[in-house]
Amino acid sequence: MKNILIPTDFSIPAWNATKYAMQLFAESECVFYFLNAYTPELHSNRLMAGRVTEAPKDYSAQTASEKGLKKVLQRIKKQCNNPLHSYKTISSFSMLIDEVKDVIEKRHIDFVIMSASGGADDESIFLGRNTVRILNHINKCPVMVIPPRAVFENLHSISVVSEFNHLFKSEELSPVVDLARYFNSTVQIASIQNARPQITELQQINHEIIAKKLGSVYHNFYKLDTEGSLTTTLKRYVDHTNCQLLVLSNNANSYLRNLCNDYIVGKSIFCCHVPMLSLQLIENNISISH
Repeated sequence: MKNILIPTDFSIPAWNATKYAMQLFAESECVFYFLNAYTPELHSNRLMAGRVTEAPKDYSAQTASEKGLKKVLQRIKKQCNNPLHSYKTISSFSMLIDEVKDVIEKRHIDFVIMSASGGADDESIFLGRNTVRILNHINKCPVMVIPPRAVFENLHSISVVSEFNHLFKSEELSPVVDLARYFNSTVQIASIQNARPQITELQQINHEIIAKKLGSVYHNFYKLDTEGSLTTTLKRYVDHTNCQLLVLSNNANSYLRNLCNDYIVGKSIFCCHVPMLSLQLIENNISISH
């Protein structure tokens, strides 16, 4: 049984992320938790980060949140109802990050799946403010980010980016291994190249760790030569390999963490048409079963 958390602001991109999650786990028993955290004193966004202390409740905002979640369930049951799936809603007067952390811990969440940008974000933005906040602050659960126009495809090819300043730990790779086994995927480890000998040695250790963890999962290694910026290189690589999922580490000093140091991430900085899985070092292994 998988526990999946989907934060939603009821926008079109959020619904697209919901559909993607339903299809991704179509043959797995799952409980989907739909979260809407509302902060009525800040009307510009229904999904916020931070902490609520002594603010009075706005019952009109509460009603809107509860009605929105009810409509989401009605739409699911109409368009993609699945007897293997059950659904729960969480309408919370709190800040998004606090609530997401709380739900992950209490509900033993296996994946957080959300849209790259919500309805309140500008169309020129690839990663919106709330997605960036979750990527920056959630470190006990893998986070999958779904582009607004992404259409689900079976994960025939998964690409894992191996950075020269990060040593993978076996547990960190568990979500990738389980997804690959579930979809019978090929896993390609794209190693970012660097001329320094000590970096080359680190990457060799990475390859050994990854190969051991993947075991019988078919995998290969690809040298990712950086021409210009790493962002440009990754965009070109994704287009060339036609992978269905791009996997990045989100540990300290990683490319993704440095990218998310900005408040929001514009399309001019990074734009990817395939879903992105952010890995964190988590203690419990994740398994996907039919």
